[in-house]
This record gives sequence, C-alpha cells and structure tokens, in this order.
Amino acid sequence: MPRSGDTYLHRIGRTARAGRKGTAISLVEAHDHLLLGKVGRYIEEPIKARVIDELRPKTRAPSEKQTGKPSKKVLAKRAEKKKAKEKEKPRVKKRHRDTKNIGKRRKPSGTGVPPQTTEE
Repeated sequence: MPRSGDTYLHRIGRTARAGRKGTAISLVEAHDHLLLGKVGRYIEEPIKARVIDELRPKTRAPSEKQTGKPSKKVLAKRAEKKKAKEKEKPRVKKRHRDTKNIGKRRKPSGTGVPPQTTEE
C-alpha cells in the first residue's frame, strides 16, 4: 500500500486507459489499514474493503474510532524536548571583526584645522 494518496492515485490511474473501466486491487496488511482511510480522503472516493478467505488476516485491523490524541508518554516526551530546546542558547560566533579596534578611539588627523607653528 503506498504511503501517500498521490502515489496511490498515480498507480491506480495506470489500470484503466482511454476511457475504459478497470478494477484496482490493493492488498493491505493490518498495520497498513489506517492508510486506507488516508487514501480514501485524498481521492474523495470510498474504498470498498473485501476479505479473501484464503488470505484472511490473523490479526485484527485497528478500530475505526480513534481519539486522535497522542499518548501521555508521547506528550511527556514532547514537553521534555520543548524544554530542552528553550534551555539551549544560540551559540555566539566569535568573529575577528568583533574583537578588533577595541580601545580609545583616535582623533582623525584630517580635521581641517591647521597645526600650530611656532615662529621665532
């Protein structure tokens, strides 16, 4: 089963050409069952689920009703990650231009005032 609806649509589009009808069959395992809903929403068409008796799965597909909430463990991990990210400070680059020209500034030599000359 493709992971994205776009890929699924491309593969299914290869089944019928030039206005003809075609039937597309996708074999879906229990762990890929949620992808059916994702792909169905993408193509905006219901996907009919049929079970072949010889290939009947031993494990059950997950229930259709899902709360959509992440588990407490996942929420705790996210909160911990967020704290660690806030705690980190961005590294300050040490540049030569930031360290040079430190000290008392000199007066510019070309101020336009003529130097005093002593005439004796």
